[in-house]
Amino acid sequence: MSKEKIYANKYWEEEKGETIEFGNSFMRCYDKAGKLQFGIKFRNKSGEDVYQVKFVLDRKELFSSDEAPSYLRGTINDWEEMLEGERNDD
Repeated sequence: MSKEKIYANKYWEEEKGETIEFGNSFMRCYDKAGKLQFGIKFRNKSGEDVYQVKFVLDRKELFSSDEAPSYLRGTINDWEEMLEGERNDD
């Protein structure tokens, strides 16, 4: 019995996403589909880079919430300020 996932909408086959790598993580944006993927990057046995998606943020779902967009914006701003503070402490 196969446990292969079945996807109805393979947006990643229809659109080329823009990928940003940071550490051993990545995020990849599909603007047309309204998807933002997050995951880890590693090398397989052949030495090729592999991107394993761990979570997908959906634009429509995010903006259907009154709180989620501002919370996400605020978190990014807070983290950036914390990092700037750490840099200034050096």
